[in-house]
Amino acid sequence: MKLSLAGAPPSARMAKQHQATAAWVLGLALAAAAGCGASVGGPGGLAGSGGSPPSSGGTTGSGNGGTGAGTGGVPTGGNGASVGTGGAATGGSAGGRGTGGAAPGTGGRVAGTGGTTGTGGRGGAPGSGGNGGSGGNGGTTGCVPNLACKPSPPPSTGDIHQDCVDRINQYLTQCACLPALTRATDGEACADQMAAYDAAMNSAHAGAIDKICTPSGSQNECPGYASNSQVISLCMQQMWDEGPPPTSSCTGTCYEQHGHYINMTDPSVHRVACGFFTTSSGQVWAAQNFLR
Repeated sequence: MKLSLAGAPPSARMAKQHQATAAWVLGLALAAAAGCGASVGGPGGLAGSGGSPPSSGGTTGSGNGGTGAGTGGVPTGGNGASVGTGGAATGGSAGGRGTGGAAPGTGGRVAGTGGTTGTGGRGGAPGSGGNGGSGGNGGTTGCVPNLACKPSPPPSTGDIHQDCVDRINQYLTQCACLPALTRATDGEACADQMAAYDAAMNSAHAGAIDKICTPSGSQNECPGYASNSQVISLCMQQMWDEGPPPTSSCTGTCYEQHGHYINMTDPSVHRVACGFFTTSSGQVWAAQNFLR
């Protein structure tokens, strides 16, 4: 299991680094406006330092997905119907999960979409030397990735668990042209329990490392944020802004810097369960468990 630490609570300015026998805990120190958390790999992994407040949540999980998406072709219709050519999807090679605490390599994710069938024009009514009707329209183009995008506005449905899932899907579908994740309602009680446990222990990913409940999967976490809305609008943007790693093999410092993004775009993940807990002092701890 991989864990990623968002950083220290807003009241703290100190970075921490520790080892865990159950999981890699990698912490990423970031500034109050843009810091992100640490990632954790397999057993015996080395923890990264926590970011300065407010920093984004940690991640636990497998390899990252490639971001390329195919674009649909634009055929020219003749007198009959034309079919748009499909865009070729490309993705990186699947990354293997690290052993002995090594962070996983990034995996490729294929998300190309084909062009839709064009509508053909009808032939003109024959007259004296009459010409045929004009051709139909070609297929539509696909999504164009823009990993630097900042989707706005953040979701606000009145259901914080749904807002969490919707925010993640904004990044996946609007920024990376990747498939949306489904809400894992069956995992939300565990995610809530982990957020509460971590707040009580004042340690991100403590519940995941101690395996206090299931399903847990890979995990990102936002510890000690000012409000639920700040988790949605700030913490998740900080995690996404880490971006893809520069190489297909991303361990150590590389995973510490890109672990949240890697977990969010893991091609083997199809569901996500979000958990929230507010302390007596008003600090919000939020865990996102990515499930296969």
